Amino acid sequence: MEEKRHYAVYDEYNRQLTIKTGDEVLAKTTNAIIVKEVGKGVYDPVFYIPKEDVIVNLNLEDRTSACPIKGTASYWMPETPTANYFAWSYEDPNPRAKKIKGHIAFNMEYITLISEPV
Repeated sequence: MEEKRHYAVYDEYNRQLTIKTGDEVLAKTTNAIIVKEVGKGVYDPVFYIPKEDVIVNLNLEDRTSACPIKGTASYWMPETPTANYFAWSYEDPNPRAKKIKGHIAFNMEYITLISEPV
């Protein structure tokens, strides 16, 4: 049986991203990282936003999970918690994932992502 590979590509996303929930802007950036990951399948791309470009306050949750290539994920919730995880980050990512250190990703189930030319 052939061993399955798990890998990710981390690229700068050269467009302006606005992250919203309803009418509320959560973040706005021109410095996002897009992560394209392949593991057991091909996953949807994920946008990681620099924390300094996040406008709303998020609370760090007492919950973590592990990714074999990115490291340990920390989870974040808005002041009004959602039913599931809202956002996550890798505070101390594995060396190959160092580009996403200091960035946060939002669960697409709860947000609207607007991509525009810079």
